[in-house]
Amino acid sequence: MKRILLLLASVCTLIQFGQAQRKRSKPTVENFTIQQLAPGVWAAIQNDQFGKAICNAGIIDLGDKTLVYDPFMTPEAARELRMVAEQLTGRPVSIVVNSHFHNDHIRGNQEFKPEATIISTSWTRDQIAKSEPEEQEWEKRHAPALLQATKKMYASGNSYEMDELPMWIGYYQGMTESLDELKIVLPDIVFTDTLWLMGTARNVKLEEFKNGHTGSDLVLYLPQEQIAFMGDLLFVKRHPWMADGDPVNWQLILKKWSEQTEVKTFVPGHGQVCDKQAVKDLADYFSKMQELAASANTDSLQSRLLIQRIPAPYQKWYFNRFYEPNMKFLFARNRNATAKQ
Repeated sequence: MKRILLLLASVCTLIQFGQAQRKRSKPTVENFTIQQLAPGVWAAIQNDQFGKAICNAGIIDLGDKTLVYDPFMTPEAARELRMVAEQLTGRPVSIVVNSHFHNDHIRGNQEFKPEATIISTSWTRDQIAKSEPEEQEWEKRHAPALLQATKKMYASGNSYEMDELPMWIGYYQGMTESLDELKIVLPDIVFTDTLWLMGTARNVKLEEFKNGHTGSDLVLYLPQEQIAFMGDLLFVKRHPWMADGDPVNWQLILKKWSEQTEVKTFVPGHGQVCDKQAVKDLADYFSKMQELAASANTDSLQSRLLIQRIPAPYQKWYFNRFYEPNMKFLFARNRNATAKQ
């Protein structure tokens, strides 16, 4: 009997030790949270509390392949994303999709090579090759100072951006820490218009939309699950960045998606997973901003508008530092349109 008790005690000790080892060895994910949207489909949502992913991503189990949509800004966050994708699907990531050329959506590419094939539109690949060397050079000169300034603002406790400053600290911290290890990794496969990826469990449609947030933006659509990963064509309760695109056409793209009866769930490039109402809200934002810009048809009216508070529905949206450059961009568009008449 004593031998049996001793054996049981030994087994229990080994089990407890193994559980403790597994708990200790399980990597901690700090830069994003995982939200399952359907069996085999997950959204990876940026952690705004000092996270370094910066944008949202997607993980999709195609059955025989694992796909990642938008692999984050920093190698650190991309390594976490790759690890989680492999844990969730049980296989390495073999396809990475870049929705557009902005740094927060493409710099994780390097963490998925050489196993993965990277896909984008032709325009996006060309723009990455053109802009990334300049972007990285600019960031080497300015990111450390911007990080220190943002930390100082946060420590002072009296910035109008207090709620979102942790996100900006994560942005500049991740940028500063990763600059020495960054590689420019261009997409391997490019297309225009539409590309279908066929899997044994599900198929996904990659659809290009020109002149929206940028010259070319790619939406990933899952018809079976009625889910659309929108990239930066959709910001939820956040001011969008307008200056690299066409706000008029962007609004039309949003209207198209808000009228899609086949889509129930939308994953934005920034913000929380949402339904159609958030798509309509962003379309309404464009209407409001364009109305304001059109009403300020003199330099004095424009200056007065910029010193006023952000319109009430949008005062609590993140990225409020984008409001002023967005308005200046719209002012310039209106001036150019008037000059051509």
